[in-house]
Amino acid sequence: MKICLINSSYEGVNSPFEKYDDLPDPGRYISKEHHEFTTRYVTKANAKAEIDEICKEGYDMYMNYMWGIESDDVAGVEATRYLESKGAPILTNPSSFLVKNIVDLKEVADRVGLRVPGNTPGRFPKIVKYSDGYGSLNLDKKSICYTDDEVSTQIALMRKKDDKFGILVQDYIVGRECTAIVLEMGREVVALTPLRYTFPLNTPKHEEFFTWENKFEAEIQHTIQKEFVEKGPHKANLQTAAVEAFKALGVTGGGGWARVDMRLEETTDDVYVIDVNCIPVVFYPPGNDLDDDLVVDEKFPGGHPAFFDMLLATKQIQLGWHEAGNSHITTFYDRFANGYDQAWEKAPVSEIQKSVVRKYDFSGTVLDVACGTGAIGRILHQQGVQAETVGIDLSPGMLENVELRKCYKEVRVGSMEELIMGADECDHITCFQALHFLNTIFLNAVLARMFMLARKSVTLEGEDVSDICIQGMKQKHPGLTFNADHVSAVEKFGVPKGWNRVLNERKFMFRSQTVGCDVYGYIMRFERVNTELYGEEVSAMDLPTS
Repeated sequence: MKICLINSSYEGVNSPFEKYDDLPDPGRYISKEHHEFTTRYVTKANAKAEIDEICKEGYDMYMNYMWGIESDDVAGVEATRYLESKGAPILTNPSSFLVKNIVDLKEVADRVGLRVPGNTPGRFPKIVKYSDGYGSLNLDKKSICYTDDEVSTQIALMRKKDDKFGILVQDYIVGRECTAIVLEMGREVVALTPLRYTFPLNTPKHEEFFTWENKFEAEIQHTIQKEFVEKGPHKANLQTAAVEAFKALGVTGGGGWARVDMRLEETTDDVYVIDVNCIPVVFYPPGNDLDDDLVVDEKFPGGHPAFFDMLLATKQIQLGWHEAGNSHITTFYDRFANGYDQAWEKAPVSEIQKSVVRKYDFSGTVLDVACGTGAIGRILHQQGVQAETVGIDLSPGMLENVELRKCYKEVRVGSMEELIMGADECDHITCFQALHFLNTIFLNAVLARMFMLARKSVTLEGEDVSDICIQGMKQKHPGLTFNADHVSAVEKFGVPKGWNRVLNERKFMFRSQTVGCDVYGYIMRFERVNTELYGEEVSAMDLPTS
């Protein structure tokens, strides 16, 4: 796809952020063969004319990085509203998100029961900060106050320094600084692995928070360390709070992503949401010391390319771009449902599936993606595997199979690219004879989600579809369905960190009666490394120490 990255221009603006802002560019991580990125800059003064010219260039998607609020000197809210009025497909950061601040978070938190710091009379210490702004702007050690007089003095100093922002007084939560990226995945919202920060030894508790200095210089110099919160109640509580905060602001269905800053209270382990930032610091130069890129690189299966394609796939789902093709596939398999089992029994793929189940462990919970009439569930049942299987499939007709209902705990009707996003964690995920229906963007998104959900294994069949077969399908079903050889795409996705590929064999699968050609495929199985360590609470990151 041709994608335009629209950035706020620093031209003629004395912004403190310019020193640290190398400006995001997914093209640093994604090949031009997959997506083509072009960066354009918009000034606040000439936003409409500049956006008019950008829209004339004819991009498939516009990724909005403009960030300024009304009181800022850089383009942001107003320019985004104008871009939206052009009817352009916009990826991330709608104007409705850009206008949100800490006051909005407080108002919605009270309605949904989300913990945010209050301003409890007589409770100290307090933190005094601007209710608008970014990057802990103007926060320093003096921001923590222990008396009403100190609060009043700090407010006066801040108003004198900059009176265009509102000022907020909150209870200072003594505890650990934490953060989590949240991402819309299809119609779901998912939080990635949270980070927890450790300040230098002997740092007073009231100084363990992100001042402007800490957020930039101290992190760059590694005097503040970070660790992943991998498992356990802290991880779950931080992720839940992050997702609830994002949803509470009402920006789903177009917000795309956010970084949620939180505090883990020392005495209670309660999670307090501090802020929801609409632009995570992702796609900056490789090797940077910014936390968000680190999370994507270490913890998002498929890394930055898959992360970006998750954003794209989600936007396409929200726009309904996949519906016509899926409707056609549904109709085809509804008609084929009654004869499908008979054709499957005669095809080599049936013996391949039976062999895989005999050879590898599938005990526990299994998610069978694109389950069809339930071949995998029946094989597990026939071979006596103690498995609790859930199936998802696009075709209601395929799911009407009587034998399927005996072998599956539950079946869900819908597209794999949507239902996989809202699926529960499970021990194993399987997917046979379906990935070729996904375009490469959806493929990367689906694969990433599979590896996020599976605790033990992912077993896939990727069809090595010949050009003759692909062209034959296009002639039979012009413009209505996607059919591709994804072998190279799966190789480019790679083996996620923490996983091993234990099987990768090319096999003859079946002969396509539709186009009259033989179809081969690769059987692949991935197993998580050290699954017994899957429940660890924290893993320190491989970073230089102070």
